[in-house]
Amino acid sequence: MPFDWNNFLSLAEQLAANDNEASKRTAISRAYYCAFNLALARVGPRPRGERRTHQWCWAQYTRTPDLTCQRLGNTGFRLKRMREEADYDGTQNPRLDEEAQRMLEDARQFLADLSTLDLRYPRP
Repeated sequence: MPFDWNNFLSLAEQLAANDNEASKRTAISRAYYCAFNLALARVGPRPRGERRTHQWCWAQYTRTPDLTCQRLGNTGFRLKRMREEADYDGTQNPRLDEEAQRMLEDARQFLADLSTLDLRYPRP
């Protein structure tokens, strides 16, 4: 049975409720990977030789004529930036709790929008 990426969002919600920096940073990361992997599954396999999977995936969404699909791609790029900051920026962030909550809300909205997206989109 394939892995259910929605479990990452459930885990992110649990982690965000913890009162420590590592949990909140990990919550941001897991929420992103839930959205990313479900979005990637819609696009299909990346082309051979393509090494920047995240960039490629979100570009497939932004390059369509469908406005909802374009919005999902732009949201994906934004969520990716948030995840990268949480994963790689070691400076103390006094707003980390707010950012974790925002990521959870954005990921939930992303999944809701993805579920209603026209099945023709995105296609590489």
